[in-house]
Amino acid sequence: MLPITLEFINRKSNMSVIVTGHEKGGTGKSVLATSFAARVIQSGATAVVVDTDATATSAGWNAIRDSRNILPVVPVVQQLVNPAPAIIELATKYDAVVVDVGARDYAKLRDLARICDLWIAPTTVGQGDLTSTVRLFEAISEFHALHKNGKIPFVVVFNRVSSTWNSSEELDAREFLEQMCQGIVILKSHIKERKAWRDAGRLGLGVSEMPSREAAKSIEEFESVYDEALLHHSKS
Repeated sequence: MLPITLEFINRKSNMSVIVTGHEKGGTGKSVLATSFAARVIQSGATAVVVDTDATATSAGWNAIRDSRNILPVVPVVQQLVNPAPAIIELATKYDAVVVDVGARDYAKLRDLARICDLWIAPTTVGQGDLTSTVRLFEAISEFHALHKNGKIPFVVVFNRVSSTWNSSEELDAREFLEQMCQGIVILKSHIKERKAWRDAGRLGLGVSEMPSREAAKSIEEFESVYDEALLHHSKS
C-alpha cells in the first residue's frame, strides 16, 4: 500500500472526487478511470466509478468483471443526466469517487469542474487530440472561479505514447501544449501503447490487477502516473 494514497484520501476531509475527462472521445479516459478506482481499492480504501458517458464503457467493463466474479468488487454507477448531486452524495459514502465524463458535454464538464478534487485529462499525441486538449484547457480556465478552492486541480497525462525508443512525439506534443496553454500541468509520467491495456478492458480488470508477467511495463507506467497524480492532488 502507498502512504500517499491515504494522505490524498484523508486530506482535509473524507471527500475526494477524481474526474477523468476530455472533450474528445477515444483518449482513454474510461480505462484510466476504472484502473484508478481498482487501484484505490487495492490500497485498502473504498472507491466507486460514476459513468456519465452514453457509450457506457466503464459500465460495460463492470459487467464483464461481475460476470467473471472478480474480486474485489469495483462498483460502477451510471448517471447520464445531472450527475453532480449523485456524485456529492456518493462522496459521503466512499473514500474516492472516480468520474468518467462523456465527450463534449460542456454542461457536465462545468458542473464537475466545480466539485472535483482532481481532474485528469488523458490525451494522445495526435494533433486532433492535442487541439481538443487546448480547447478543454481553455474551457476549464473559464470555470476556475466556480471551483470551491478558486482553481480546478487540472492535469494532463499523455496516453498511448509510442513505445519506440527514439520517438520524439511526446516531447513535441508536450512543447505544443506548453506553448498553447500557459500554466498547464502535464504529468512527467506517461502511459505507452501496450496490449495489456486492451486486455485489461477485455477482462474487466484494472491494469494493476493484470498478471505481472504479462503487463509488467504497463503496471510500472501506470503506478508512476497514479503516484504523480495523487501527489499533485495532495498539494492542491
